[in-house]
Amino acid sequence: MPINQGLLKRNPSLTPQEFSESWYSRHAQLVVPFFLHSGVTYYAQVHGPLTTSSSDLDLTPFSGAAEMRSEDVLKIFAPDTPMPRWKKEYYEEVILRDEKRLLVSLATEHLVQVSEGTVSGERRMIIQDGKSVIQVEEGVWEVWRGYEERGKGDGK
Repeated sequence: MPINQGLLKRNPSLTPQEFSESWYSRHAQLVVPFFLHSGVTYYAQVHGPLTTSSSDLDLTPFSGAAEMRSEDVLKIFAPDTPMPRWKKEYYEEVILRDEKRLLVSLATEHLVQVSEGTVSGERRMIIQDGKSVIQVEEGVWEVWRGYEERGKGDGK
């Protein structure tokens, strides 16, 4: 089960400290319901400063790395399984909105994927063995349940 590391560039309006704090304390909470519903078993954040043993990799533009198992990435964005509309709306209206605040652009526009163990830093576990290891605020769960309710109205 290889673990992918996706290198991320922070929004330059945020200091490295502000980025790190918000990525962990806010953004992680927003993705937990979405990831757990998708069947993600492992998600960790690697906070900078980042280091690498690869002489070919310039880490200067990157502030962190998201880690997920390859099969977990496919669970989220499986091309053969369309995402229910309510879940897609949560992704776009909640997760991507926060991503735009945190990152220089959407992750899909700048993320650099590297092999397992390519970068090191402060690893903060978010999901392990299919369970959240962070406390998710009730307000986040309320928003998630509101989107689920939308899905019931759609019949999807």
